[in-house]
Amino acid sequence: MPGVALLGVVGMMLAGYLTYVHYNEDALVCTVGGCHTVQQSEYSTMFGVPIAIFGLLMFLTVTLLAVGRMTGRSPLPSDVTTIAAWTILLTSLLYYAYLTYIEIWELEAVCQWCVISSIVALLMFILESVQLKREFAAD
Repeated sequence: MPGVALLGVVGMMLAGYLTYVHYNEDALVCTVGGCHTVQQSEYSTMFGVPIAIFGLLMFLTVTLLAVGRMTGRSPLPSDVTTIAAWTILLTSLLYYAYLTYIEIWELEAVCQWCVISSIVALLMFILESVQLKREFAAD
């Protein structure tokens, strides 16, 4: 599905930017006022690695799965590729929900870039859900 690949590129750009500003906070542009608080919080890293890098890897993986499926060059069958992408996105959305909870209730600050990133992942999940339905409706 080309929409998943396109959204994946957008997600990689967002996660790349968030990774960059993790190391260069002066480059952070924030119109809602809470981005710095979120970026400086203890929740902005996991095992010493910026969360944005995990997001970048997630978007890259799902994009590669979608492109492989679209071009027919995936080493996996289409249905397996779709299930893998769907599962990765579901797991990511659950983690985004946790991080959103942390932003609102623990940090009392919201990062606009994090919200946009979670919306992109949600849109990708919706498209992959449609693809998943198609895969199993065909059987």
